Amino acid sequence: MTCPTCGKPVDALRAPAVRVAAGKVVPFCSQACASVWESKPVAAATVPSTPQPAQPKQPRAQEPKDVDSGPVIEIVHEPASGVVTSTSDARTGPVRPTSRAETDGAIQIADTGHIDDFVSYDEPLHKSRALLWVIGVLVVLGGAAAVAYSLGYFDRYLDRKPASGPAPTTTKVTTVEADAVPEPVAIDAAAPITPELALDRARTALRAQLKSNSPRVQRMAAMALARTQDAEARDALATALASETNDTTKIDLAYALARGNDPRGTQALLALLGKARAATDRRDPRLEVGTRLARLGDKRAVAVLESYLDVTQNRLGVAEVLAPLGEPKALKALDQVRADDKSAPDEKARATIALGLAGKQDVAPALREMLPDARQNFFASVALAGLHDEAARPVLVKELDIPSLRVQAARALRRLAPDAKVTDLLPPLLAGLDSNKDTEQVQIAEAILLLAGPVAWSEHE
Repeated sequence: MTCPTCGKPVDALRAPAVRVAAGKVVPFCSQACASVWESKPVAAATVPSTPQPAQPKQPRAQEPKDVDSGPVIEIVHEPASGVVTSTSDARTGPVRPTSRAETDGAIQIADTGHIDDFVSYDEPLHKSRALLWVIGVLVVLGGAAAVAYSLGYFDRYLDRKPASGPAPTTTKVTTVEADAVPEPVAIDAAAPITPELALDRARTALRAQLKSNSPRVQRMAAMALARTQDAEARDALATALASETNDTTKIDLAYALARGNDPRGTQALLALLGKARAATDRRDPRLEVGTRLARLGDKRAVAVLESYLDVTQNRLGVAEVLAPLGEPKALKALDQVRADDKSAPDEKARATIALGLAGKQDVAPALREMLPDARQNFFASVALAGLHDEAARPVLVKELDIPSLRVQAARALRRLAPDAKVTDLLPPLLAGLDSNKDTEQVQIAEAILLLAGPVAWSEHE
């Protein structure tokens, strides 16, 4: 390009002075030429009302200094409003004939991307302002590009597809929170409690206690498991019985073995009875053996115990044992105790309970009256269970929590209603199987066997 005043070639990007006319930048070779040019009348230029289309970007060519360096980007800033426009600010009046006039019109940026291509001014202040405006424009343009790119990215992330036809006037934006965590799904991983599951766990616990370091715990576990006619448990009892020297302990082992339907147990009891009969000073073992035979339902117990009905101090106890066998003398003795005004209240209660255990329905009202009495309610509930009276259930369920009564309560509940569902009684018992007390673990396991196993397992005390 050439200087409009003197015609000297001038580089528009490095011109010492520039002026703006009709929205165009006019370069001059010097301030003097620019002043002369300003003093001449200038024809009014027609400025289009709309911005001119952007020129296509051209590669920068290495040309001589006297040749136009290429297209420029025209950005005109309107100082009063801050709006970028292609026209000059009409509200500022005519272009001022000063060295700062060019800053009110436009800033030209070469389309090269190099900082050296910013328009040079002859005043440092002008250069600083131009640089700040350029940086501001670049930041705005860069931010807009980032937003556009982000929107495009999220469109792809959300798998949005453009709809056919014209674009909608409004767009619904779905907000996705990065920290949103899905609600946890409650899953009940515990298997449902069934009688079969309870029995399996009880047997497993008892078999584990068969290998306990305590001989006493081993025997307790074998006695409980022998109810199921478990071969291992019965063999363990038979082995212990053969090596035992104490008669009382032998009676316990033999009874548990016989209760498990093992003939070796009954044979051992009869052998102990013969031993006790031969010794005239061993009456107590005879009573104990006869009592165990009676609990097994063995009628041979009558011949052993009936003679004790004539002994005042033994009459009530022996009658209690023989009454479930239907022994007439025993039932008569119990009725006499109830009718005798000299009988103590506890003796009358014991006789009533024994008659209930013998199946006498006429004593049920008297048994129900005992339920509020903490001293008698458990034994009365056991007798009522034998009569299938549901009044006994609340007391028996409560007694399942007492270790010393747990096994008897479980047996009575099973006799109360052999076909009743017991699922609701099993969870607390199963939880108790995790007890650190081995004896309590054995008691709980035996109670589960009686509640959930075949009725035959609960036939004998």
